[in-house]
Amino acid sequence: MRAITFHISTPRWFLCKALGRFRRSVYWSRLSTLRLKDISEQPLPGDDWVRLRPRLGGICGSDLTMIMLAAPPDKFGRALIIEPVVLGHENVSTVVERGPGARDVPEGLRVNVDPVVACTARGLPLCPSCREGQMGACWNVAEKEPTFGFSVGYSAVVGGSWSDSFVAHTSQLVPVPEGLSDEQAVLVDPLSCSVHTVLRRPPGPEDQDVLVMGCGLIGLGMIEFLRAWGFKGRILATSRYPYQTSLALHLGADEVWDRADLSEKDLFERIADLYGVPTIRGTVGRKILLGGVDLVYDSVGSRETVETALRVVRPQGTVLLPGMGHPRWVDWDPIPHKQITVMGSHGRGIETWNGRRVHTYTIVHDLMAQGRFPADRLLTHIFPLEDYKTALDVLAHKSRHAAVHGAFRVSG
Repeated sequence: MRAITFHISTPRWFLCKALGRFRRSVYWSRLSTLRLKDISEQPLPGDDWVRLRPRLGGICGSDLTMIMLAAPPDKFGRALIIEPVVLGHENVSTVVERGPGARDVPEGLRVNVDPVVACTARGLPLCPSCREGQMGACWNVAEKEPTFGFSVGYSAVVGGSWSDSFVAHTSQLVPVPEGLSDEQAVLVDPLSCSVHTVLRRPPGPEDQDVLVMGCGLIGLGMIEFLRAWGFKGRILATSRYPYQTSLALHLGADEVWDRADLSEKDLFERIADLYGVPTIRGTVGRKILLGGVDLVYDSVGSRETVETALRVVRPQGTVLLPGMGHPRWVDWDPIPHKQITVMGSHGRGIETWNGRRVHTYTIVHDLMAQGRFPADRLLTHIFPLEDYKTALDVLAHKSRHAAVHGAFRVSG
């Protein structure tokens, strides 16, 4: 079967890092280890596993981060990866084969697959996180069968959605409602990350203003979900490009500042003006505020945005950091000084929503059925698997193509 695979090679890592500063296409050239090639199908690991054929496989920012070697080789998550990985964890897929213990799953069923291979998939008693429905924080993603890897898209054994097939446990499957298109369904996983982050720490009674840093798909999903959740306060946001600014305003943000705006007047000065507080700056270093926004969701996670979030949140405010791949060197002193709460959020899980306990995917399905999360504006590019180099080039240069999110069409 066709599959896009990737692994870390130390000599190629140094070579690509050196040349990639001048030409990003090096990361998907013959100098890299990224390949579209024929590999054998992964066997079903157990009776209650199924084989899936991706219809669309989403191209996540974390995939680009891995391919472009943006994280150091010794980062936390690398210990949980089984190489050579078959890339792609976002997907809408069709069940094409079932083990003997999965006969209650109809062949041909269209599903979203929660990528994390947690306790139930491993045949283990539920860890404390899985008992709470927080599979993204599973204690056992390296236990019993460590060759699984921790997730679809980061494993040679379960595979990923940038291929003709991969395998998953029945506990990972969430059926896609009939009324949703494949183009909507492939957005469910990244938008679930937005929803899960907000539900980890939704605005409380004292949180009148929220700042969303970054208006990529995750940040845009946060803005849309905050309004769907019922937040009536002010949503401020930062973006890189004017087309992101327009979309963020359309989805419910009150004020959005892009790079052109912030070059005229930086974020510290803008927030200081909003709250009537002074900006403070030492003889060296960046500005700080001792008053500011109540709650910050940082959807970017770069050193600049993390440090900015900690400096513009009010004393005793909260900063949410979703996803993986955050910077190693950050000035953390605002946390104790301002007594800030910093929370992490990974993936998706079982949430309390409208009096029910449901998977985050189900929440996104329901909201899409109500007209939220418009796929026609959020999924801007679809590519055949063979055009993976073009796809990566487009998404690595989003501003040139007004790209929000992309996917590979594998079948369907």
